[in-house]
Amino acid sequence: MRNTSYHVGSFDAPRSLPWRLRWWGCATALLLLVGCVDREQHADAYPRRPIKLVVPFAAGGGSDTFGRVIQNAIETHRLLPERLVIINVPGAGGTIGSRRVKHARPDGYTLLLLHEGILTARHSGSASYSAEAFVPIAGTGNATQVVAVRDDSPYSDLRSLMREAALHPDSIVFSANIGAPSHFAGLMLQSKIPGSSFRYTQTGGGAKRFAALQGGHADVSSFSIAEYVQFKPSGIRALALLGPERHADLPDLATATEQGFSVESQNMQFWWAPLGTPRERVETIADALSAAMQTDEVRETLAEMKITDTVLRGAELEAELQQRERRIAEVAPSAGVELPNFAMFALGGVILTAVAASIRAVGRRRSGVPRRTTDREGGDRSAHTRQLAAIGCITIGYVITLQFQLVRFVPVTAVYALLIGGILLGPLIQSRRIKAAKATIALLVVSVLMSVVMHHLFTEVLVVDLP
Repeated sequence: MRNTSYHVGSFDAPRSLPWRLRWWGCATALLLLVGCVDREQHADAYPRRPIKLVVPFAAGGGSDTFGRVIQNAIETHRLLPERLVIINVPGAGGTIGSRRVKHARPDGYTLLLLHEGILTARHSGSASYSAEAFVPIAGTGNATQVVAVRDDSPYSDLRSLMREAALHPDSIVFSANIGAPSHFAGLMLQSKIPGSSFRYTQTGGGAKRFAALQGGHADVSSFSIAEYVQFKPSGIRALALLGPERHADLPDLATATEQGFSVESQNMQFWWAPLGTPRERVETIADALSAAMQTDEVRETLAEMKITDTVLRGAELEAELQQRERRIAEVAPSAGVELPNFAMFALGGVILTAVAASIRAVGRRRSGVPRRTTDREGGDRSAHTRQLAAIGCITIGYVITLQFQLVRFVPVTAVYALLIGGILLGPLIQSRRIKAAKATIALLVVSVLMSVVMHHLFTEVLVVDLP
């Protein structure tokens, strides 16, 4: 008579070792097989699938609007054979989105659109990296900033504002997005008069800085020309233009240089790729951007947004970045405290735990010490605890693998599903309720199909960013 009872506590018995080795062998083979298929796709012509463009700010802002203008031109004129999909990753002044692109696979399918905030972030302590962590593709558009106050402000021009900032340091509240160009505009101004200093308040984007002025929570701030033109009818007044010369749309507004302060702060939208991206793919994107900037609809839209339709590539782009870097570094505050790399600590902890558990298991098998016999209920609890612990460790490893993008989504998800399925079906296989070969084949098919379908669902239907 077939014995249908089983003892879950026997899951770790020595006789189960070959079965486990076979299962792990299947997982490794699956990882290599799916990974090789995935790598073969990168050897093909570029691009063969949609390109993700990470905009590290919320939808509707200046950078997002600029990116969508270019995106529409590329699709309308078929400047790329595949779509350019914008993904908004806001937070931390753009560093969350930029960090995602920094860790992305350098295959040309994940790009970043970020203005000179990528330069100011490191100098303000918001990030530990800057432009050197990316491959610059192109610089497009140039939006000069404006220093503005409320209509009822006692300051009539930039000189009167800076005079007060020098006589009473920290008395004037400057609304800014700390670490962003609006913050550095204030730092550049106060650097021109020894002893002058603003008191900065973290506010956020242009709309929030305007609200801070209107509500009386701040005395002064900086805006792009487009933002200033938009907000001006609601009660703000410009004191100076932070450009090299006067702007055609604001011919009566004097530049800071004309008022005795040699300060320039212009926002240019830079396009970046992860470090290591092939040069030919960078040039493909740069060609598409240059062509998009030459279209009539982009020129007209940028004119409405008060953005100069500039395009910089190659040596000109490198020179522009170096000039902006020097200008920002001169006024940068002392760097903030760098936080420990908690993700690396977690990965190290998982690896050490796995190594310790393996050493202990091997030691027990070599010593030949029989497992302590316990009652049936206690054995079941112990087996369940080990199952949960194994599932937890594998899940943590899966999340860390995705976080660091060590392996692409499809192969690592297939392996994850296979391992979890093996752990759950292990007791049934050992009790001979189901056959190991059939269970392995079924799990292989299900895990591969599930990972492929999930990737298609998230990337093509829900347009969610996946590694």
